[in-house]
Amino acid sequence: MKNNIGKFIVLEGIDGCGKGTQTKILSEFLSNKGYDVVCKKYPEYGKPIGDLISKWLYSKEYDFSPSVQTLLYFADFVKDIEELENHIKNGRIVISDRYFTGTIVYQKLKGVPLEKILKLEELFKIKKPDVSIYIRIRPEKSFERKNKQKELDRHEKDKIFLKGVFENYEERVKDNTFCKWEVVDGEKSIEEVANNILKIIDKTI
Repeated sequence: MKNNIGKFIVLEGIDGCGKGTQTKILSEFLSNKGYDVVCKKYPEYGKPIGDLISKWLYSKEYDFSPSVQTLLYFADFVKDIEELENHIKNGRIVISDRYFTGTIVYQKLKGVPLEKILKLEELFKIKKPDVSIYIRIRPEKSFERKNKQKELDRHEKDKIFLKGVFENYEERVKDNTFCKWEVVDGEKSIEEVANNILKIIDKTI
C-alpha cells in the first residue's frame, strides 16, 4: 500500500556535490518505504528548453546574455508547474536534482538582481519546495571531483566562478531565500551524507 504524503524536496549544491547520487539513494529509500516518488532534474535535458540550455552550456553555438539565460531557466520550471502541483496533490513525493533555488544562486552571481529574479517567481507562481537541502562542499573539492570527467560545462571549468557560486549558496541558505533551506556536509562519505539527508526528510514528512 502506498503512503500518500505529497511533498516537494530539492537537493542543491555546487557542481560535484553529489546531488545525483543522493537523489537516487533518497528515491530508492522512500520507494522501499511505500512512498510514491517522482524524480526531476533541472535543466531537463532531452526536452526542447533543456536541450537549448545544454547547447549554451557545452558549446559555443549560442552565447546568451544573463537575462536570456534567466528566462530560459524560468521557462524550464514554468512548463512543469501544473505537473508538480498534480504530483503533490496526488500524494507523491517529488525529489528534484536542482531547481529554481539554484537559478537564484547562479543568475545573481551573473549580475541579475535578486529582486528581479524573485519578482519573476512571484509573477509565474513557481512551486516552492517544502525543503531545499544544500549539500555543502568547498569549491576546491568541486573542481577536484569534476575535473575527473571528460566533458565540463562552461561553469565547471571556471574556478573563480565556482567560488562565487559557493559564496552565493551560503548567502541563500543563511537568508532562507525563497524557501526553507537545510545543510548537510557533502564532503563526508556517501553513506554519511545520505543518513544526514534522511534525518532532514524525517522532519519534513
